[in-house]
Amino acid sequence: MRELSRSLLIHRLKWTIANCEPRGTAFAIGRTLLAIASLANLLANQDSTLFSAAEAPACAGLRNVSLWCLAGPTENGLLSSRIIAVVVLVVTASGYRPRWTCVPHWYVAFSLAASASISNGGDRTAHIAALLLIPICLGDGRRWQWQPATGPLSPEWRGRAFAALLVLRLQIFVIYVTALAAKLGDPLWRQGSAMYVVAHDRHYGVPEQMRILVEPGLNSFPAVAVATWTVIAVQAVLALAILVGAKARKVVLLLGLSLHAGIGLLMNLPAFGLAMAGLLVIGTATLGPGHGQDGLRTNARPVNLRKRERPALSASPRP
Repeated sequence: MRELSRSLLIHRLKWTIANCEPRGTAFAIGRTLLAIASLANLLANQDSTLFSAAEAPACAGLRNVSLWCLAGPTENGLLSSRIIAVVVLVVTASGYRPRWTCVPHWYVAFSLAASASISNGGDRTAHIAALLLIPICLGDGRRWQWQPATGPLSPEWRGRAFAALLVLRLQIFVIYVTALAAKLGDPLWRQGSAMYVVAHDRHYGVPEQMRILVEPGLNSFPAVAVATWTVIAVQAVLALAILVGAKARKVVLLLGLSLHAGIGLLMNLPAFGLAMAGLLVIGTATLGPGHGQDGLRTNARPVNLRKRERPALSASPRP
């Protein structure tokens, strides 16, 4: 029985990898959202905001190879770095030539996350996601990522893409588990008053123009407690559901997009919301079935090895 279960698991894994086709609409939308998140962070902040005077830009160890450190902290260096980064992110967001833009996209996202003195979480999310998308993009020969794939990835790139997407889902799990552990370790979150403190934070609180809409709720402890514990519950569901079946991942996408839309609007963190939306769109997408080994699209299901064929009844001559 153990050997049968092992054979079934290996067969299903091989079938899933052989029919893996990640280059769908979700991949295109998610990759564009990741690029827009970095672009929004770059365009919405001046150099004096991104790079404090004391650290402008942060260059130490591995950070020395970032775009801003190589160009230098001079006025011309900062300007040229910004122009190069904007051009790369705009081309990436357009979806042109994923094979040739994926590495520059990652490099710009890495440079922004490594060199900036401020961080909203979205820059690191975009950097890691862009890195994990490289194994998919390098095998993608399409002119535009919005075009349907007319042929399969090669077996080598298909396996690498499948592994990268599994790691991307694991990254989503780690993000939410880490956030959940931090909240459960904070007395304010456990007792239900954390959202009041967050809403009035000087940097990430509710914008003044929106505070008048949420002020009645913030002045009610039951409402604040429900909002606080709802965030904890949603993050727990997201952490667990991302690792299970396709139906559960649809719940992850709906809850995740709702959560990060709220964070983006109420906490003035749109770049973080866009980066997490892009990560969730790609991470919750179905990997297959796609193009089989013969290059044709297939909707075949894996063989159930538990079902044994019954021997055919031979016709016996009548006496």
